[in-house]
Amino acid sequence: MNSWKMTTLTAQIHREDGAYWADVPDLPGVFATGETLDQLFESLREGVSLVLDSDATSDVVRVDGAVISIG
Repeated sequence: MNSWKMTTLTAQIHREDGAYWADVPDLPGVFATGETLDQLFESLREGVSLVLDSDATSDVVRVDGAVISIG
């Protein structure tokens, strides 16, 4: 498991063909999609959690809009 202290990352969100997709420049390979912003944010949470090897249901990764907080 990575030892992250409180960190804030920014996701770049795009709207295309009626859906959303996002990437996190500071975490190469993290991409997310969703039909709604809520679905996109949940997908971002899961993607970041996978990279950090943490539980996607825990409070370690919080997504507030396009800002991702780790800690």
